[in-house]
Amino acid sequence: MADIIQFPKLKVVTPPQSKEELNAKLKEFKESYSEEIADFLWRNMLGELVRSGCDFSKDMDRFFPSMVLVLESIRSLHLQSQGIDHPLQEFARDSLDIQTFSKKMVDIDEDMD
Repeated sequence: MADIIQFPKLKVVTPPQSKEELNAKLKEFKESYSEEIADFLWRNMLGELVRSGCDFSKDMDRFFPSMVLVLESIRSLHLQSQGIDHPLQEFARDSLDIQTFSKKMVDIDEDMD
């Protein structure tokens, strides 16, 4: 028995066995992908802000909540485009009036004429 090699126990991944399992796996994949996309875009955006002169390191405790809000906003938007709810979607609907917001927007092309 001492000469018997134990093979590692592998976790067998089985394909979804029902439509519900398939939908759950698909949602899990979309959420994971949204997390990766959001993290990638967030890191690049923060890098560009640093390149433009923002110094977050001086007071990280002050800036970090806003930084995380931006990350979650990106994630929320991506999930919304995939038909998946995120708490910030409801917050955005309840907090932002698109009519008022669009009046405050400046059309850069219009100002150039």
